[in-house]
Amino acid sequence: MNILLNINNFSEEFAYDTLKDIIQPYMNVLIIPFSYHEDWINSCEEFDAHYSKGKDEFEDIAKEFVNYGIKRRNIQVLHYYKDSRKTIRRKFHFADIIFLTGGYPDRFLYRIDQLNIRKMIQNFKGIVMGTSAGAMIQFDEYHVTPEEEGQDYEYHEGLGLLSGFDIEVHYEDSFMHLASLVTDLKLHGKPIFVLPNYGGMVVDGDDYVLLGDAFEIGEEHIEAIQEELDSLVNENSED
Repeated sequence: MNILLNINNFSEEFAYDTLKDIIQPYMNVLIIPFSYHEDWINSCEEFDAHYSKGKDEFEDIAKEFVNYGIKRRNIQVLHYYKDSRKTIRRKFHFADIIFLTGGYPDRFLYRIDQLNIRKMIQNFKGIVMGTSAGAMIQFDEYHVTPEEEGQDYEYHEGLGLLSGFDIEVHYEDSFMHLASLVTDLKLHGKPIFVLPNYGGMVVDGDDYVLLGDAFEIGEEHIEAIQEELDSLVNENSED
C-alpha cells in the first residue's frame, strides 16, 4: 500500500476518516529523512539537530502518527550517518510503515543509493507513505514542476513502486502548475492525480481512494486547462 501526501497534516479531517482504518496504534514507523539539501544538513551533528527525537523536523512528523495512537517510542529514524548495515536491516524488518519525507527528490534518491537501500524499499511489504518528494519518488518516473520562471520542466526515474499514472503535488491554480499539467499530459498522456496541500491519495494495488481536495485529470482535460492557462496569461498581461 502507498499513501501519497503533500505536507505533515495527514491526521487532519480531510485524511483522518480514511487513514484511521489503515494507520493502527500497534504499528512501528520508520522515517527516512534523506530529502534535505546539503546546504542545511551536511554532517552527523546537523542531521541530529533536525531529526533526533525532540527536534522540530522529527516532532512535526511524529505528531501526526501520535494522533493515530502510535507510541512515540515506536517511531524511529533511519540515520544517514550512524546506522550500520545491520541496524538498517533491523529497522526495516520491524517497520510496518516507512515514511519518506518531502524536500529534494534528486538528493533523496542519491542518498538512498549511497546507503544501498533501494531494494529494501522496493521489497518492503508494509505501507509506504511519502510527502511531496517522498511521494514523487515512489513512481517509476516523476516530473518536477518549475517553481519559478526560467526553470525547466523535468522528468526523472524513481523507485518504481507505482506506475501508470502521475501526481502533481502542492497544487494550486497558478501558471506554473497549470503549465506543468499541460506539458505532462501532452508528453506522457498518463492520468494525473492532482494533490493540493489538503489532498492526498491511498493506492492499494489497482484500487485507490482520493483524500480531501485531490482530483483526477486526463488528456481529455488538456483544452480546458489550456484555456485556464491562457486566461491567467491575459490577466497578467493586462496588469
